[in-house]
Amino acid sequence: MGGGRLAAAGLERLARAEDLSVMGFAEVLERLPSVLRALSALRTAAAQRRPEAAVLIDFPDFHAALSRRLRREGIPLIYYVSPQVWAWRPGRARVIAERARRILTLFPFETAIYERYGADAVCTGHPVVDDVREALANEPDPPPKTGPRLILLPGSRRSELRRHWPPMRDAAASLRARRGIEAFVSRAPDLEADLYPGAAEAGIRFAGPGTHRLVASADLAFVASGTATLEVALCGTPMVVVYRTSRSSFAIGSALVRVPWISLVNIVAQEAVVPEILQDRLTPEALCREAAILLDDDERRRIMKRGLERVARELGPPGASDRAADAVLEVVTDEGRVPVSLAGR
Repeated sequence: MGGGRLAAAGLERLARAEDLSVMGFAEVLERLPSVLRALSALRTAAAQRRPEAAVLIDFPDFHAALSRRLRREGIPLIYYVSPQVWAWRPGRARVIAERARRILTLFPFETAIYERYGADAVCTGHPVVDDVREALANEPDPPPKTGPRLILLPGSRRSELRRHWPPMRDAAASLRARRGIEAFVSRAPDLEADLYPGAAEAGIRFAGPGTHRLVASADLAFVASGTATLEVALCGTPMVVVYRTSRSSFAIGSALVRVPWISLVNIVAQEAVVPEILQDRLTPEALCREAAILLDDDERRRIMKRGLERVARELGPPGASDRAADAVLEVVTDEGRVPVSLAGR
């Protein structure tokens, strides 16, 4: 199971990740038939093909169900991108530690959680570090600035776009009228341009090739909560993080989540480095207010930039994917090499 990039890398896809990818509790119910079909296909293939290992990447509830069958088949389990046990349902950490042959984590504090339960846990660092570094080195120059620059990253899922795009678009139009801001939107590869209605009327241009360098050139970003917040942090761009989901999903999440923030930037920093605007508070007016603070207050910008630099250091050095590959191969080939570490490359 995987997405388009894994398929391009040679994966034989029995299930398409994009058919199953949703955010929120209520939204999962809409995809339940696809989820059950994918589970069945993968379980059958595992029993027939007897793989040397199963690498379970993120998607914790799906993989919790799949891992039970794989364990019965005696297939070693490697968890990569640990479920966010530090945020909610901490009891999963013990279960994962018992099931997994090895756990690969993105953040050092996650490794310590699993080691308390006796797990073979390795922090390989975050692969987004290499993605951003390579992009900044090789992308074409962004267009020359004609004024303060705003970049919009409303999310990569259709459900996110429906909820985030209208307030982002309207805020950008207002900032353009009042402050002469030039605005760009980063369009997810799988989302068509017509899913961004009113962009031309609001004076918002679509970002072309070289999104990361464009982000790095921006004075401000509006970003949907997710990995994109880490990419913007690595670009050093001040940001406002947003998120809106269904009322039922938010209510359930609020009751379960144990951390006071939603954005990975703040979670990694363990403090409110960037402002978060959630649910009904996500309005064009709220976005404009936060934008005005960051654009007008030089000291506030300096403080945020220092926080973003600290987050970038916490994500680890380059080479995360190489370290992850080595950690998987150590299990598959049982070569007994020197353990993988952040200092290994």
